[in-house]
Amino acid sequence: MGARAETASGAAETACAEGETRWARGDGQGAEAAFLRALDLARSTCGDGAGHGGGPAGDLSARADIGLGRVRLAAGDAEQALAAFRRARETDPDGAAAPFWTGCALARRGELAAAEACFTEALDREDPHPRATVQRACVRAKSGRRAAALDDLRAAARAGALDDEARWLLAALGGGARETALRLRRAALTALGGDAPDRERAAALTAASWALHRERGAFVPLYAATLVTEGRRDTAADLLDDAARHDPADHRVTHALALTLLNSPQGSHERCVGAWGALLHDGAFWERIRHGAARRYGVDVPDALVPDLRTALREHLARRLADGAADTDAGVPPDLLLQREAEAARLLDAAGGLPEVPVRGGPLRVAALGAARALGAFAAAAADDTLVHAFSALGFARLQLRQGLPGDALASLGELRCRACRARPCAADPGAAPVCEPDCARFDELNPGYAGLADGRERLARDARDLALHARVTLGHDQLRAEPPDFDAAAASLRRALVHARQLGRYRQTQAKIVGLALATAKDAHRAGLLSRAVATLEAARTVIGANERPRVDGQLARALADRGIVEANREGSALDAPAADLRRSVDLSPHGRRAQLSLGIVLRGLALQRWGSGSLSGARTVLEDAVEALTAALAHFPDDPEIAEERRRAQDELDFVREQFDESGR
Repeated sequence: MGARAETASGAAETACAEGETRWARGDGQGAEAAFLRALDLARSTCGDGAGHGGGPAGDLSARADIGLGRVRLAAGDAEQALAAFRRARETDPDGAAAPFWTGCALARRGELAAAEACFTEALDREDPHPRATVQRACVRAKSGRRAAALDDLRAAARAGALDDEARWLLAALGGGARETALRLRRAALTALGGDAPDRERAAALTAASWALHRERGAFVPLYAATLVTEGRRDTAADLLDDAARHDPADHRVTHALALTLLNSPQGSHERCVGAWGALLHDGAFWERIRHGAARRYGVDVPDALVPDLRTALREHLARRLADGAADTDAGVPPDLLLQREAEAARLLDAAGGLPEVPVRGGPLRVAALGAARALGAFAAAAADDTLVHAFSALGFARLQLRQGLPGDALASLGELRCRACRARPCAADPGAAPVCEPDCARFDELNPGYAGLADGRERLARDARDLALHARVTLGHDQLRAEPPDFDAAAASLRRALVHARQLGRYRQTQAKIVGLALATAKDAHRAGLLSRAVATLEAARTVIGANERPRVDGQLARALADRGIVEANREGSALDAPAADLRRSVDLSPHGRRAQLSLGIVLRGLALQRWGSGSLSGARTVLEDAVEALTAALAHFPDDPEIAEERRRAQDELDFVREQFDESGR
């Protein structure tokens, strides 16, 4: 070996040692980089294929590949780990480490027979691996071969190769599985403590404990945590789901599930939202959070802080869920799903919770725990529409209405079916809200508030129309008050509201409400001097309401038209055609408006003068004839009014004068 090769070999040795040190400290990323560097350096000492059959370079390559495989195995990548161990076996065919670690990877994948063969191979080497006997015993125990496992463990005991978990396994195989499992759990906690936690060891200990005794409760989150560190998030989530179904009130399990799902890149948003919704209004969970924070920071955390903490957590979760997330199976964004879940959980908590089922949370959590029908019965007995709506597809629209988003609420009400029913032709009345088909297996799951009711679908559709009515009225009102207002859109929204109202048998009440909102909106505009806006608001309302409510609108519209006409007529240089039209319509709508009657006569006289000034003698005569007629009609309503009488006399005199001029010009 030349000097250059010796230098590369030394560097490879250094890199390999660095990888082993970093791995021992828990720095998986740094260890992987060092092992890869060691492999490159080892191979460079003797070119392609170097190291086969032993030698310094071969030993280093095998050592680095084994280190790299252990890192990848701990990260949950068994395929890459096996590839590294396979290279190590090819590089160092007589070594015991490569078959030993291959056996560990195969055991992790559940290939117990192949793993046992590898451990046997590691034991048959000239220098056997010290833990191969114990690991083979574990594999044999998992395969149900207790006697063979006991033989291995007793042989290891005679050789002095038993560690704590091997002793516990030996005890378990001889009896006392629960006690042994508890010891393994304590050992796992010890392995996770300190400055350099041994996650690989902790994972092995917790898996062995679970295999010996599947006791739910506080241990499940620990086992799930070790599964997560191995990259087995789906397995951890399934384990926690199972534990939560058996004990819904155990917030420790629910919290672990919520964290696991939140940090799963391809997890189910519904499952995640359901778990967090259960925690947001779980008093025991917040009590644990308060006491934990008090111990950690050495300060008192009063109960009064919980509402703020809950709000902060909900907002943080909404941001996390909204970032780059696609819509859920329910067809809504995950952050809106969380809002609905949290609101429903709050309402259920305020109602005292389900009397016989320890379930907290919203509709997703209730459905996941199989309590949809229990919730439906509870909500029906409570006769609380708010609770019923919150625990259904209507919850989204109700939330959006509370947030002042009637347009979004209407969009939510436009589709209340599950994904499967959306793919089928809708058999419902085109004007009704689309709900799931009668044979839909998911109706109760998606609408626990209506679960178990014989007429649940019909009630959901009717309640959806009721919310749509409210949303349409609100939207129309918002469109009237917008900047700038959209009067055509407002009229269309209010007409649709009246369609819903007729179907619900609430036509007259809805008409009255629409008129009340329009009158209030127009009054605000009138007070602000926005007379045209007030007029347009009342005109829009007038086009959609029936004759029975029209007098309420006509009176205010007449006043607004009169005021607009008078203001415009008094504007210097104003053409008087528009003010005259406003005043004439005001009088038509409300003949008993003295001010409008008198002002109409005055404005018409002024308009006649403008016609005269523009050279239209016939135009002046026609306008004055209108003025005399209008003032004569006004006197019929106000016979003793001297101002109107005087104004009529002037109009008549001017008309007589114009007629004389007209006759003379026609001679």
